[in-house]
Amino acid sequence: MSRVFTWTASTALAVGLLPAATQASSVYAEYHAGPTTSTSTPAKVWSPELWGWYDLNSGSIGPAGAGTVNTGGSGLNAWRVTDQRASLPNSIYVTDFLSPDLARIAVNGWRMSSTIRYVNDFGGGPNLGMSAFLGGRAYHMMLDLTASGDLRVTLHDETTRSYQITNNGLGTAALHRFQFINTPQAATVALSVDGVVLDSTWDGILLANHPSNVQWGNSDQAGVNLGVADYQEVLFEIGPFTESRGDFNGNGVVDGADFMIWQNSASQPFDLTADANGDGRVDGADLAVWKTNFGTRSTTATVSEVPEPVSSVLLAVGGLAGVMTRHSQRRL
Repeated sequence: MSRVFTWTASTALAVGLLPAATQASSVYAEYHAGPTTSTSTPAKVWSPELWGWYDLNSGSIGPAGAGTVNTGGSGLNAWRVTDQRASLPNSIYVTDFLSPDLARIAVNGWRMSSTIRYVNDFGGGPNLGMSAFLGGRAYHMMLDLTASGDLRVTLHDETTRSYQITNNGLGTAALHRFQFINTPQAATVALSVDGVVLDSTWDGILLANHPSNVQWGNSDQAGVNLGVADYQEVLFEIGPFTESRGDFNGNGVVDGADFMIWQNSASQPFDLTADANGDGRVDGADLAVWKTNFGTRSTTATVSEVPEPVSSVLLAVGGLAGVMTRHSQRRL
């Protein structure tokens, strides 16, 4: 639950809020299964196709997944991808890129995240996860369980990169958020799990002739390894990622306009525009990042982009707390 303050037009004018620019990161593709409600049924769970994803191999092996309600008792629905076929191709969802999008990715970098509850590996090796084929390289993340039932994540690479991320046999107990964080204009991709970077030097494998796309489900890289996983959400974003310092509109200045964006983002269940710390939520921690950096300018900000006086806006934000309309918004 996050507390959100509603600003009036006169309040915004009083503190001199600037209009939003268009240089911040953008969501290119996403999937959300939605919350569990009293009317939720597997048939009503939002499907990946509704969000523009393509079930690549449904014509030859049937649908890749189906809806599931209240995965792991989380209060959230999910799309369950099941691969129990000991042969290729595997069950996978895909989205492709146009040339202008690839040009933006090459310059500004990219991020991909998925929130997954792993269910079963049938005693085999790494399988379901997510993949990105970009810049002539392939980045595969695959999941399975250890002998003790803990969740393990494996990155496909020339050398072994595996990380156990649960203990006490709780590998299937909860949803976890996995994220690829690309270094702009480089091949390096960091792996973050539940907001903690586990590997910052991974560069995938060279795969020059593969079409540029992103995938989730069971990549063919998993071979004949079997698995079941529940996907609650998937997100692919294109930079520049200026939100990490509170510049949510990407205009090079951390100012009052960014506070307005934080407020709006915090009130929308699927809007992560103001997720400054990359934990998959927009809340007070992100507002703290904005406050810490308020008044700073990047080297790319134009001369006309001058931030408001620090004291006036911060005092306005704090002082108006007692008179603004407050309302609570449940976060997914």
